[in-house]
This record gives sequence, structure tokens and C-alpha cells, in this order.
Amino acid sequence: MRRTVYSVKFLGKWFFILPAIIFFIGMVVFPMIWSLSLSFYNWKAATGGAKVFIGLKNFYTILAKDVRFWGDLRFTLFYVGMTVLIELLLGLGLASLLNKKIPFRNFFRVIYLLPMTAPPIAVAFLWRMFLQPDVGIINQLLHKISLPAIKWTTDVSVAPWALVIVDIWEWTPFMFLGLLAALQSLPQEIYDAAAVDGASPLQAFIYVTIPMVMPIIVTLVLLRAIDAFKLFELVFGITGGGPGGSTESLSYYIYTSGLSYFDIGYSCALSWVFLIIVLFIAIFVLRLLRKEV
Repeated sequence: MRRTVYSVKFLGKWFFILPAIIFFIGMVVFPMIWSLSLSFYNWKAATGGAKVFIGLKNFYTILAKDVRFWGDLRFTLFYVGMTVLIELLLGLGLASLLNKKIPFRNFFRVIYLLPMTAPPIAVAFLWRMFLQPDVGIINQLLHKISLPAIKWTTDVSVAPWALVIVDIWEWTPFMFLGLLAALQSLPQEIYDAAAVDGASPLQAFIYVTIPMVMPIIVTLVLLRAIDAFKLFELVFGITGGGPGGSTESLSYYIYTSGLSYFDIGYSCALSWVFLIIVLFIAIFVLRLLRKEV
């Protein structure tokens, strides 16, 4: 009888988590294994040709011969580094400001969160209208104050920064929200003790606030960096990877290779190389920041 009751309880636990396990296997494990197997083949689906096993040739081509891959990797690393760093600084500054008792504090807290609530593809098409070099709203405003128009999406040196600006506008609220919650959880007694010891507000911020919120900073930086590596919507909606491939991210390259050229084997290999790069960078950043913690 006891064994029967125990078996029922054991099966009951598995019954409740079984849907999650099936979903995880079907939506994560199986696609990853299948894409890894396809990366060892030459399969151009658009021509209807059969899959041809070529081993590691796709990976060799990516790492040794694909200039486009290395250019996209440089842009993606630049994009991630700039956006995460600037968003962290702006988010920390806004959180510190709105953590104090200032007029209309609650109103500004809500306003700062609005960009994050919009769908990324909608943000991309909205900013595409703003940044249009000829009739865009921003250049129209610059013209009214007698400033020269800027080729936001057609200049090789400007277009990458245009995407960085849009991302900062959209995702600084993410940093702001997490850091504001962290600042509000800090006890006031520590600051009172620092003031008694003669610490200025700047010294209290550097030597008290920053060390105490560093675990939250590590988490936010890691989450935001991983999300920024998946840059696709802004490229798709604003620049299309141009001009001259200067704003093409690795995610967009994988998309064009797999769903525009239908080179399935090569796009799967690109996906796995991209995944490995992101994993190594995430582990490196996590260890580096953990030492600071």
C-alpha cells in the first residue's frame, strides 16, 4: 500500500512537469540537435538539391574565408559594447536621480519605461521614418535650426551609430528599472554612517552605492548583452544591413543566408559559431565582473 501511494505521488509530480519537458525538448533540444547535424552538410534548398555531407567544411569556410562573417562580427561586437556601456551609465544616472525626492518623480518613472514596452519591429519602422535622410523628421528639425542634414542611414560612418542611438532609446529603461529597484532596496543607515565618517555624496556613491549594487549590475549587463547580440529588428527595419554591409549583424547574416539564399547547411553552421562566440563572451564577462563583486 505504501509503495502504491509513493508511486502515485512520484508519477503525479512527473505528470505536472511533463508538458514543460516535452515543450523544452520539442522547441529547444530537437531544433539544436537538428541544426547541428545540418551544419555538416551542403544543402541549398532553393535548388531542390540533395544534402551532401561535407564534414567541417562549412565551419572552415566561415572562420578562414568568410570576410562578410568577420565584418558582421566586428559590427556586432561594436554595437553590443557601445549600447550596453552607454545604457548602463544612463540607467544608473537616471535611477540615482529618480531615487531622490524630486517633483513629478512618479510621472518621469512611467515616461522612461514607455520605449521598452513597444515591439522592437515597430520601433525600427518608427525610427526609420525619423532617420530618413531626405524627408525624415530629425533632419527637418535640423534644417529649421540651420544645421546641416545628417545621412543617418546612408553614411557608412554614421549608420552604425544611428542603430546604437535607437537601441539606447529603447533599452535604457531596462537598465533604469533594474538599477532603480536595486537603489531603493539599499538601507539608509549605511549612508548615514558614511556621512558621519565624513564621506561626501560622490564618495558615498562610488564607495558605498556601486559596490552594493554590483551584483545587480552584473546581472543586468549580462542579460542586456546577450539580448543585444541578437540584433535583428533594427537592422531589418532601418538599414537592411547597409550601407555597404556596415550595419549587418550576425543574426541578420544568418537570416539572409538561410531564408533569402536558402543555404541551409551554411546558415546552421553560422548559427553554431555565433552561439559559441556568445557563450565564450558571456562566460568571460561574467568571470570578469564576478571578480569585481
